[in-house]
Amino acid sequence: MIDENSGSLSDAKSLVVGAPRTGFALLLNILGELGRAPYQVDSEVQRAVNILMPVLGEYLHTKIIALLKKTYDGNDIIYNQTFRQLLGGPRWLDEVNSEQACVRKYIGVKDVGDFTLLIYLPKKTLHYHDRIHSHYAPARWINAPEFTDCIPFASMRNPLGALYSAAFSINAITGEYIDRFVGDEGSLRDKFALFRLSDAKMVGGLASHASSYLKAFCAVQEHFNLFRWEDIIQKPAQTIVGIAQCRGISISTNKAQALWDGIAYKNLTGKHQYNFRKSRQIGTVDDWKYFLTNEHLEQMKGHGIDHYMAEFAYEPITLFNERDYTPFQRKVSRALSKGEVLTNGLEDQNLQVFNWNKSNIAKTDHEFDRYPRKRFSCIERAHFSDGEVLAHFSDEIEEVMSFINHFIDDVYAVGNEPDLSTRRTRFVDIQNTHRDMFAGLNDKVLMDLYSQRFTLLFDALF
Repeated sequence: MIDENSGSLSDAKSLVVGAPRTGFALLLNILGELGRAPYQVDSEVQRAVNILMPVLGEYLHTKIIALLKKTYDGNDIIYNQTFRQLLGGPRWLDEVNSEQACVRKYIGVKDVGDFTLLIYLPKKTLHYHDRIHSHYAPARWINAPEFTDCIPFASMRNPLGALYSAAFSINAITGEYIDRFVGDEGSLRDKFALFRLSDAKMVGGLASHASSYLKAFCAVQEHFNLFRWEDIIQKPAQTIVGIAQCRGISISTNKAQALWDGIAYKNLTGKHQYNFRKSRQIGTVDDWKYFLTNEHLEQMKGHGIDHYMAEFAYEPITLFNERDYTPFQRKVSRALSKGEVLTNGLEDQNLQVFNWNKSNIAKTDHEFDRYPRKRFSCIERAHFSDGEVLAHFSDEIEEVMSFINHFIDDVYAVGNEPDLSTRRTRFVDIQNTHRDMFAGLNDKVLMDLYSQRFTLLFDALF
């Protein structure tokens, strides 16, 4: 953490919004190096919530695995450690219920399929993080009173570069599957890129999603300190100095360069090891020009992306001279002209199903199973052959999330007690009242964590 000449803003939380593949994680990590002291929290009751969140995340994880193991071999369940924390996964403020936040988790079963699970929590729980962050709905963050004290930041990248990056991406459950059943990434990124970029429907869905986000962001952009991925990559020290200034922190160019040297071209997403492309040690802003084709550019133009290119000081979309296409571009262009989706090297259907963009994409002609939203959970999009199993899972996970929400509500309610002794008694009651729900899973690791976390709570607060 940088500790030079801190200004009055430096103790505030950062709020970061940005579409996927736009330098979002990079900006978030720079702010982490600049940001608040570790474990600084906003209130005693929030400290209590923060202390107990790990055991709630472990409880949800254990229940998810237990429910699926009723039908499937545990070794076939694909659930990356990224999602093990309660708030692990993309999150946003819910549109339907203004008091809730939503977290998306990705779950798969080998040779059966995968699905996205949305869980709903009190939005106050997002204060667990000192850098609140989201890929979605920037206006909701500006309008939510709980986050008005945050310093708002936004990441941006040339939308064509973001599309190119998405084409070569490997998501968390696919990475988990590769580790356990394939063994090595090999040339899979290239195969995934050919697969995605030859699927006109998928590209159209990605373009539509990007357009929707950019439109929403443009409406509120004046509220955010905007930093472009290209500027971070090309002039890191200068840009980091600017980011620090927005936090009320003054640092030297040398300190900023040292910060950059510590995080540049490294995996910054924790357990999701495949989010970083080890084969590319240096970011290049024009890489997309060697992989996207005129068909992709026309789709992006058709979704109004040209307007946003100008808005954020990127060059306008200009069609390529097709005689200059790379071999990759020629292969993709031929497939698009024939309506052929390139799946060579992806004969293992799990690789196609797991790494299909199910979240950062607008509605397409691709069919997904969807289940009704419940109060605390929703199976959002599924490509899962056992529909009856998933329907039962949907019902059971709602009960799990109902319990978790009530547990959290009970903890927050203690904050209304003015007397220290009464607060301690209330926490003891919570520990005893909910113990059976955790003990019912017969998981020693979970119960040890339960005891440890309450011990830590009493030590920290009383």
